[in-house]
Amino acid sequence: MAALMSAKPLSKAEQEQAQLESAAQAASDLFGTDDLVIRTTKKTSALTLDTLADSIDAYVPVESEDFAELSRRIVKKLKKYEGDDGYHQFVRDLVPELCREMTSDEIKKISNPLQNLSHEKARIEKDAKKKAAPTKKSSLAANKKTINSSNLLDDYAAAEYDDYDDGIDFM
Repeated sequence: MAALMSAKPLSKAEQEQAQLESAAQAASDLFGTDDLVIRTTKKTSALTLDTLADSIDAYVPVESEDFAELSRRIVKKLKKYEGDDGYHQFVRDLVPELCREMTSDEIKKISNPLQNLSHEKARIEKDAKKKAAPTKKSSLAANKKTINSSNLLDDYAAAEYDDYDDGIDFM
């Protein structure tokens, strides 16, 4: 008891470290795992707990089926940044870099699903534009003069309709 009374106060960094260790121990007890990684950022003192069970850093694919799981983990990790400014450029740079050592046939197999996705997205966007644009109904019959047989005969009778008068005199 006397040791507690004579203990000097902890510095701010020591308090944060003790708090992190306490949070990690509580999370470990709660989730029943000992493989937790604690990350702190220098900009903020926010605590982030990631389990190694779902991390891409600790996952090592052994068989071909394991790469599907790795893909799922990478997508989950990168989807967090989808709204950031540099995300689209990052993806454009990443895909060619990953494919650089592949054969042309392997690259075609990769590009086909991307092209299919592009066509599907374009179709969906086109359909969305059609639904969003106001529909303009135009009737061909309403725009043209209605023709009936009595009007044609009146034109011939009044000599207003002359197919042979084109304004060119040959003789």
